[in-house]
Parts: sequence; C-alpha cells; structure tokens
Amino acid sequence: MVFRFMIVFIIFIVLSSAIAENTSTISYSELITFESCEYQVNFPTKTKKKSVFANGINSIMVQSIYDGKSPFMRAECFPLAQPKETLSQLRNMLENQARISGIDNPEITIDKSNSKLGVIGTYSGIKKAGGFDFKYYGKVIVGKSSLLSLLAGEELKKFPSDKTVYFLNTVDLKR
Repeated sequence: MVFRFMIVFIIFIVLSSAIAENTSTISYSELITFESCEYQVNFPTKTKKKSVFANGINSIMVQSIYDGKSPFMRAECFPLAQPKETLSQLRNMLENQARISGIDNPEITIDKSNSKLGVIGTYSGIKKAGGFDFKYYGKVIVGKSSLLSLLAGEELKKFPSDKTVYFLNTVDLKR
C-alpha cells in the first residue's frame, strides 16, 4: 500500500513539473485604448502606434514591437456611423481582411451570441513565408458605436502561444 502511494506521488510530482515547464506566464501587459472606440485590449508586448486612414476616417493602429520571440499582433478601432450596415457586410469584410493578410481559403466564423461585446467575427488560415508555415488569426468585433479589428500571426508550430491567446482574449469594453 505504501509502495503504491509512493509511485502515485512520484508520478504526480513528475507531471506537475512538466506542466509547470510548459506554462509560461504573461510578465508584461500594455493596456491599449482608442479615441472614439468603446473597446480596450491588452498587448503582452511593447507596442508602437501608427496613424491610419480608412474610408475617410482617421484612426490609430497599434502593433507589437518585434522582440525575436513574440507573435505579430495588431489592433485598430474605428467609429461606426451605421453599425447595422456594417453587420450586414461582416462576412465580406472578414473575407477581405483574410485576403489582405495573404490567407487563401480562410476559415470564417460569426458569433452573434456575445451581447456584452457585440458581434464577433473571426478568420484564420495558414500562409507560407520564408519556408515556414504561419498561422494568422483575425478577430473583428462590431459593437454599438465602433469596430475593433485584431490580428495575430506566428509560426504554425507555436500557434497558439500564451501571448496570442492573451491578446485575443483580453478585449473588454472601455472603462
């Protein structure tokens, strides 16, 4: 009986240390808010901001600063004059975003059940670059007064890293 308990205890210790080695924590978080946008998002890396102009609207694009090991992450938010019209075009918008990102035959989802944030559309796919396969995952959230667009990309064998998961899942309404 004692021998069986010892074996179970040793297996537990070995599994616990293996899980701890594969679990990294997010040690840095940068909260990003946008003017005229109802959303906020956290980046697990340092960022740089760039002015963008789309459909007659000035906005800011925030992008992760490449540190040699983190995924590519980008966020931009635009105010919406007519959210219902944007919702009717959401699938076309997701297909266009995927095409611009270089993704052929993207997987697209639209979830209208998240009443807190709004309607969430996603696109994803694989793109070859420099002999490597990269996974790109985009998320577009259409709210009451704005549209938030997120994009994360990293080498397929690393996808989804802790940083990608953190980035894509820290969207919230601006406080």
